[in-house]
Amino acid sequence: MKTLLLAILASILFPVCAGAAQLEVGVGLAQANTRGDGTWYQQRFPHSLGLRSPTLMIGAAGNVLPGLSWHVDGVYLGRYSVDSLDTPNDANYSASSPTGCNGPCLPLAHYHGSGEAYGLAATLEAHTRGAWQLGIEAGPLLYEHTWSISVPDWYPSTQIAPGVFQAGATAPINTSDRGVSLGYVLGLSVEHSGLGLRLRYYADGHGFPRGSDPWPPIWKGQFVLMGTDQF
Repeated sequence: MKTLLLAILASILFPVCAGAAQLEVGVGLAQANTRGDGTWYQQRFPHSLGLRSPTLMIGAAGNVLPGLSWHVDGVYLGRYSVDSLDTPNDANYSASSPTGCNGPCLPLAHYHGSGEAYGLAATLEAHTRGAWQLGIEAGPLLYEHTWSISVPDWYPSTQIAPGVFQAGATAPINTSDRGVSLGYVLGLSVEHSGLGLRLRYYADGHGFPRGSDPWPPIWKGQFVLMGTDQF
């Protein structure tokens, strides 16, 4: 974590201090998109998803050519959560069944999950020239994210016949992970006299290695609407 933070800080401050770039800052709101029904929540059963979060950005920007600029931004991408009741065996869940289950429902388990992400985005932006500038940008995203999950009443189960499941003894789950991964960012922007409005999509939901069954955070990425200023 310290290595990534230092890399972000150095990438931003060096070009600004060298006089080759302007400092840019931003604040906004993120909306995460989930992996869908069945990953950490089941649509048919009670659940609460925390998918909105404030976001912050500090970075550097400069020109490559007229109409083409670069951005290197450190971004805090937000914190997200889930609180859900689920059948602990995926084979027992059915979104199309009247009961939400294949056969009799197993007792539901209570899932609590949360995590956050931040990273370093480097983009090239092609934009119009003039007082008002419209732009489109893309580039890589180096990010660190965390994900923790707690299921105090989880238990294993086996399918002993079609639609028939047998529950085992309670085996609570309480685990978390942290990792650095490579994703991407896409964006649209409008700017006038240094003030801007920027819409970006950050793809930062890579799963954590867990043997042959990697497990992901609840989000695949975030849509971020942010007001920006350059100095």
